[in-house]
Amino acid sequence: MGSLLMERNFMVEDTFTNGKLSKKEKILFLIKFYIIFLVVFFILSYFGKYLIGIVTYLSYIFTKIIISDARLADNFIYLPNNTVEVVEECTGSFLIAGLLALIIVYSKNIKEFIIGIFFVLLAFFVNIFRIVLICYLVNMHPESSYLYHEIAGYGVILTLVPVLVIGYLKIIEKYRHSSNKSHL
Repeated sequence: MGSLLMERNFMVEDTFTNGKLSKKEKILFLIKFYIIFLVVFFILSYFGKYLIGIVTYLSYIFTKIIISDARLADNFIYLPNNTVEVVEECTGSFLIAGLLALIIVYSKNIKEFIIGIFFVLLAFFVNIFRIVLICYLVNMHPESSYLYHEIAGYGVILTLVPVLVIGYLKIIEKYRHSSNKSHL
């Protein structure tokens, strides 16, 4: 069991760093990541009011599919048994900033960056799915809306975000591997 865990850790490290980065290069990678993350996050935060409107509207459209009585007013989604307010923290700007920072730092060319943008769009819609799931659950269980908000919110983020990141890294790894084969 221990050797399997160590083997998996090396596999993730090789995927993430291509197995060729020194300790100094890894630290520089992380520094670049966090600087870009902060810049992108502050830019997205600046446009937070606009993002709230977009996220609320898209969440409402998808919620309306499963709860036909849902109504929209400003950044509130009114449900038959509850009301959900979409606030700036719900826009997914933290998630998108992190994923964009990873893509900017990790991509070696424009093709890899474009592949990464696809994953950013997926992350955006994962966030919309999270809000729709919250709407559904708090409408079904209005007495425990906070509990279901937390369960759905963290459950979706903690399961689907790693899937997106690992998916991106694996696709880039395959792309780089196929590019190296074609150059030989």
